[in-house]
Amino acid sequence: MSRRTILAIASATVLTAAAAPFAFAGSFVTVPLGTGAAECRLAWQKDGVTFKPFLPGSDPTAFRLVGATGTATIDLASVGNPIALANSVYIRATTRGGFTLTDAAGHYVQISTSDGSLTGDTSFTVQTALDPAGTRMSVFDIAARPTITGDVRSVVPPRVDLALSDARLSVQPEFANAVNEAFGPGSMAPGDLLATCTGTVSI
Repeated sequence: MSRRTILAIASATVLTAAAAPFAFAGSFVTVPLGTGAAECRLAWQKDGVTFKPFLPGSDPTAFRLVGATGTATIDLASVGNPIALANSVYIRATTRGGFTLTDAAGHYVQISTSDGSLTGDTSFTVQTALDPAGTRMSVFDIAARPTITGDVRSVVPPRVDLALSDARLSVQPEFANAVNEAFGPGSMAPGDLLATCTGTVSI
């Protein structure tokens, strides 16, 4: 991903954006994101390492991503076919949120301020005891495009509600290296399942 940049949700996030002119290219239209929310549940764990989210989710393993801005591109030719419309969506956004992993020895890994898209290419600012100032790096990839369902409320202007589920986030090598430096070799491997996410977005 060469320092590629989420949403994670993933993906889908709490979003607010001022009205802006629509950019057309054929049947595709690019519009500001409206509102939404995303929650991810951490799948990775290691004995002795504590997980603390910036914004807690619905259970102790969950964290939320909020306050994002960005754009969505959709194919208006797919209006009338909610599945095709949802599958045509390309969302790119920046978000606030993340989490910290710590151990009893004071080692830590903290991720925050994500930027990326539903297809992956996600980066966060990653801070560690060895790099307290932080470095922007690839943290996870989306192993498979999340399931997206859409509800068209208006064609002109475009108004679409999207629900996302089962976004599975796989660990990228750069982030695995940071975790292994903090908590010991073998703590995390590239390709490990980091988290799963769900969310909603309104365009």
